[in-house]
Amino acid sequence: MKKLKITFNGKSYEVDVEVLKDDTPATMPFLSTPKPAVAPTPMAAPAAAPKAAPPVAAGAKNLTAPMNGVVLEIPVKAGDTVKTGQVVVVLEAMKMKTNITSPQDGKIASINISVNDSIESGQLLLTYE
Repeated sequence: MKKLKITFNGKSYEVDVEVLKDDTPATMPFLSTPKPAVAPTPMAAPAAAPKAAPPVAAGAKNLTAPMNGVVLEIPVKAGDTVKTGQVVVVLEAMKMKTNITSPQDGKIASINISVNDSIESGQLLLTYE
């Protein structure tokens, strides 16, 4: 058994850890025999990154979700006039709140989501008049 001290969120904890397998090498690294050279195996091409919602151009009619998440709050309603940068939706993704702001000045024609909805990247959030 080994006794370890772990600090998590500023709080220290002492824990006992049982070592099931000793991972230390049996020989000294500098005494081991060199391994024969092996040609590297080709790696698969990395998967394409998911497409982010395109930025909304001035005068555009729709605002789409930039990420997956759960709708926590919708601080505006249909008919409200909003300014660029004003928070229109609050999402939770991976235990973090993210403010989605209006990319333009305008009047909200409709809101296409509700609080507690699970949404996906690119999903329509609201439309402008």
